Amino acid sequence: MDTWYSPPANWLRWAGALAAGLLLLTRVMAFPNPGLAGEGSGLDAAPCPVRVVANDVVVPDDERISVGYRVLPEGIIADPGAWPYFAWSDTPLGVARTRDRSDYLFFGSDGGCHLDCTGETSRGGSITVSRGTLDHPLGRPLSDPNPPPREFLLPTSANLPPTMDYVGGGPVYRVPEGEPGAGSLFLVYHAERVAGPFWSWLGLARSRDEGETWEDLGLIISAGMPFDSQFHFDVGDGGLVEAADPSTGHRYFYIFFPDQFSVSSWTYLSVARAPYEELLRAAADERSKKAPELFHKYYDGHWDQPGLGGMSSELFPAVTGETDGDPQVAWSAYRHRFVTIMDNGQYIAYGESRDGLHWPAMQVLLGTNPETPVYGYANAVGLGPDPGILGDTFYSFYTEFPIGVSWQPATLNRLTLTYLPCGESER
Repeated sequence: MDTWYSPPANWLRWAGALAAGLLLLTRVMAFPNPGLAGEGSGLDAAPCPVRVVANDVVVPDDERISVGYRVLPEGIIADPGAWPYFAWSDTPLGVARTRDRSDYLFFGSDGGCHLDCTGETSRGGSITVSRGTLDHPLGRPLSDPNPPPREFLLPTSANLPPTMDYVGGGPVYRVPEGEPGAGSLFLVYHAERVAGPFWSWLGLARSRDEGETWEDLGLIISAGMPFDSQFHFDVGDGGLVEAADPSTGHRYFYIFFPDQFSVSSWTYLSVARAPYEELLRAAADERSKKAPELFHKYYDGHWDQPGLGGMSSELFPAVTGETDGDPQVAWSAYRHRFVTIMDNGQYIAYGESRDGLHWPAMQVLLGTNPETPVYGYANAVGLGPDPGILGDTFYSFYTEFPIGVSWQPATLNRLTLTYLPCGESER
């Protein structure tokens, strides 16, 4: 991987990204075929290939820096001209249509510290919301958007004690009309604390006011291995995917992530789920604290392991050093399958699965290690009424560090992807 530089206030996060990449490479070399014994016959045939039609810079570095001076509330970025400046987006972007459907809302994380970066309990990350278009995610006019982006910091709580020094997100889901809490937004956030170099969790937050403020519903996914300050675990920042169980027809929220059970035991891709209606009802009830209890990991053919601390099965036995990393999964109405975009810093890859439990080999979209810049936080965005549903052409936004140095400079890029006929290959 290219040389990394990280300003002191946030060096642990970037050292962790480097360590994670090296650890994943070591894992692939040592364990070339991890997976579920005896389940290979359930794997799909190779997915239909996709073509990269375009790779555009949609937010250049100078626009990102200029917008940092306009972020609200005033003072949340103490000095936009110095670290911690507007380090956006430090998680995959969540994308939702506005309620009037005239625009898009984008949810990411400003990876710098906020308000006070000198204390032992200072925290990096945020929930940053901007209003714009798929061509201009930070809004218009360019560099001075109206309205300006806003940042929200989830408060310290039992879920997020002072030891959690980074909380940011992330992927979003808008509750449809006619459902409990209709119109509200669910956001999956990534929380971490210092370890070797960091240890992370996934949590769930809800907004009733278009992302202006957020309520923490609690942590929902953790490693099967207990926290170890001498070790490293990066759970990524996967989003909620609404889909039906193919065997029962019941609806669930699925969430995909890597898992860790010991220093020498892990998965590259695991899944948990929560019953769709139950989670919506629990989240809509202000007195309920039940939401985290509803998530259960898939393990050894059953959905009976708790999301917090439970075991999980490997779903991706065909993993390679080019197709590991953090998954962003969506539902494809065109392919009638789960679709994932995977990134590991040097590569971005595409894969698909009929049932979400069996993932065949994936297609590399971007990256020619070791000559590439650093690519991170890639997502999948549909072009239809619901950005969470993919069609025959879709986007993947990602953050790029063009010279391999974090945030110096950094751009938000966008892949335009379209399907080739099945059986063909990209030439």
